Amino acid sequence: MPETNVTPNPRDLDEAVRVRILVRAGAINTKLLSRLTTVAKDLEEGSTRDALSCLGGLERRIYAIRSLLLLTL
Repeated sequence: MPETNVTPNPRDLDEAVRVRILVRAGAINTKLLSRLTTVAKDLEEGSTRDALSCLGGLERRIYAIRSLLLLTL
């Protein structure tokens, strides 16, 4: 009976993790862009308070994307 290798290739694991990280960063980026679109609309309408409210927390999302991307280097 031939022996099967049940241990995955480390490169395959690394690539799988890298892909998952990029997917997560992309999802956060999509939410970020949506919020920025809302901010742009609020500013066009002169809704300063709404724009400011929507900007809250964006720095945290940008930091999360940056941190995730650093993991792929």
